[in-house]
Amino acid sequence: MTASFLNSPLRILFLFFLFFSTLFGSYDEGAKIFLNRCGTCHTGYVDPELLKKNFFQKKNRLLHLKAPTVNMLVYAMLQGPKKVGDIPDREMRREEIAAYLEEVLPRLDMDETLFTRGLLQYFGKKCSIKGLDERDYLDLSDFFMEYMKHRFVAKAHSKRHLENPGKLGLLLSEAKRSGKYLIVEASSPYCHYCKRMDREVLSDPEVQKLLRKHFIMAEVNVQSTALPEQLVKVYRHITPSFFILDGNGTLLGHYPGSWTRKDFLSILREHLPSRR
Repeated sequence: MTASFLNSPLRILFLFFLFFSTLFGSYDEGAKIFLNRCGTCHTGYVDPELLKKNFFQKKNRLLHLKAPTVNMLVYAMLQGPKKVGDIPDREMRREEIAAYLEEVLPRLDMDETLFTRGLLQYFGKKCSIKGLDERDYLDLSDFFMEYMKHRFVAKAHSKRHLENPGKLGLLLSEAKRSGKYLIVEASSPYCHYCKRMDREVLSDPEVQKLLRKHFIMAEVNVQSTALPEQLVKVYRHITPSFFILDGNGTLLGHYPGSWTRKDFLSILREHLPSRR
């Protein structure tokens, strides 16, 4: 920065925004904290109907959850009988949720949980989470408060982005828990056929319906990210290419090239989890 900037009125405005950018948390940072500090026990989103079946019919013998899922936490915190914070005032509620997290996460007292003992009986030992600071709690508060809105946006687009090969394991675990299969698409930002499939096939309402109900779809930009090792073995360096895996990581199908709506629907129907 130049001396003229540092001595100008813009400096005050710059410092003002710098202060508030550090004061207020963010959804993305909260998501990272949740994944890194809580993700070993708490899983991602699981369909509510599947959760009901798991707990009320199967006594947790279907999913074998070690802890509440992220959408269970969000519901309990924002809508459940023991919900945290004042609903009309968003900023006040954000502060109250952060304060609640700061109080309970380092020790996880059973008497302060948001869940009934009927649900808690199915979960294992409660692990405390220590070493978070005030900003971390605010970021986590943002994550929980904004989760369903971000989930809806992600769901509308169907695809996740596989930024590194190591994330494949997390997606496979999520697929296994939700009773779905994983589709990994190898693509490139310069691939004409990838864009055409996005526009003409993957955005089709019938295709979207099958994807949302039966699959988790992830996209790998092969120009910047390496494919997971088990996919590299069969990859023919064609974009787009589609790999279908079950929750155990078993490759069920490999479909290189661009497909018509009719053919892609046939591929999806051939690999519906309920058919195996």
